[in-house]
Amino acid sequence: MSATEQLSHVTATLAIDFVIVGGGIAGLASAFALARAGHRAVVLEKADGVKNRGLGGIRLPPNMTKILFHWGLKQQVKQHALTAYPILFQRYETGQFLGGQVWTDSLLEETCGEFLLTTHGELHGVLTDAVIASGVQLRTNVEVIEVNGEERTVRLSSGEVLKADVIIGADGVRGRCRAAVTGHEERGTPIGVSMYDTWVEGNKMPPDFAQFLEDRSNMFSTLDTVLMAFGNRCAGHGYPIRGGSAFAFCYFQEDDDTTDGSYEDAPSVRLAGMVVGAEPRFQFVSDNSELAIRIPIREYKDLEDWVDDSERVVVIGQAAHCFPPGSIQGSAMAVEDAAVLGKLFSHLSSTSQIESFLWAFQDLRQSRNRACMVGEMLNVHMQMLEDGEEQRARDEMMLSRHEAGKHVFDAEEGEENNPVWEEIRAMFAYDCEDEADNWWLQWGRLRQRAQEREQETSEGRGAFSCAIQVSASVEH
Repeated sequence: MSATEQLSHVTATLAIDFVIVGGGIAGLASAFALARAGHRAVVLEKADGVKNRGLGGIRLPPNMTKILFHWGLKQQVKQHALTAYPILFQRYETGQFLGGQVWTDSLLEETCGEFLLTTHGELHGVLTDAVIASGVQLRTNVEVIEVNGEERTVRLSSGEVLKADVIIGADGVRGRCRAAVTGHEERGTPIGVSMYDTWVEGNKMPPDFAQFLEDRSNMFSTLDTVLMAFGNRCAGHGYPIRGGSAFAFCYFQEDDDTTDGSYEDAPSVRLAGMVVGAEPRFQFVSDNSELAIRIPIREYKDLEDWVDDSERVVVIGQAAHCFPPGSIQGSAMAVEDAAVLGKLFSHLSSTSQIESFLWAFQDLRQSRNRACMVGEMLNVHMQMLEDGEEQRARDEMMLSRHEAGKHVFDAEEGEENNPVWEEIRAMFAYDCEDEADNWWLQWGRLRQRAQEREQETSEGRGAFSCAIQVSASVEH
């Protein structure tokens, strides 16, 4: 039996107050996780709660969906999602098919999750309904202008001040909370690539697109397909959303423009005429897509600490780790962060544990996030390889496996397992809640008992001292 199975129904014996700055996926997920653990939470969102629900697609990997399922949200999430099985790979400029990979039933069973395709707005809606039903106070159209860890307060633009036992920063890399932890604002370093996030109604897709997908997907006995296109210093991927009535697309292109952009921006970029050199189907999609959001990819220095000096402010999600836009694991890591916080604080019995729980959260999450973020940045690089020796080696490897009747990540002759596939399996199978419960069983419970013994000893000394003083008084 895993640690999570042993401790799955634990709720805190001491309930405390959390203020969560930011009402995106990270903020809502953390509020729900903490409410499940018996705590009180207020979420502060500067937008209206609707405009910040993105229309574009989002891929939910098994390590993320297993958490949502464990939280009792499986039916709600799957009501708005498609289950993805294969990924098809092709060349961006020519449409040449390179091969495919299937998320097999054995893999999904091992990971205890599913690979789902939905929209940011639909996932945001599911989490919003969940937090409200759990008693979380969700406040929209409120702007936080100051975070004070020493006073444990946040100040709103209206002048209102809210106090909490812990302040959680889920307000992104440019938010007040990250600056409160680091002591300064950060802009990051552009890498010269931007991602354009858009979507297309199904009736505006290329006339032959359905047949194109069916011809290739029949090899994998499913149509719910992610299509990835590798180009010469460009790339793109697409997948069905909204029950297959629309398709989400992301385009990656070199871009020297250093103007900022984020998912919070209103779609404003028309891709028609801007995306050039793509094969006819991808070109058709870009020419007929809705307005896109442009997000430059930036690199940020790793935060040494996610907890501020007061040990009462902690950052999570993009505020702590800045994943490139369009990545699979960005939102997944935010939900994992939330789940770990909820698990740790389900064991709270004294305010003296707060600091140790926040540092444990950092210890449990930093290396995991760093490894996933490095992998996502490498994925962007791999998809956009400049034509040359490295690109040809990649394509020839994929083609040779396809022609041999294998999947892209199948093992070579003489290999027991493909290292890349094993890395993917480990990433998807990772159980962050189990890791948090293991920390509690191995370390947290011991610390709690040590603190209890120290308190009992202190109280005993105090009683002994009082007895001596009383005795002395009687003698006199």
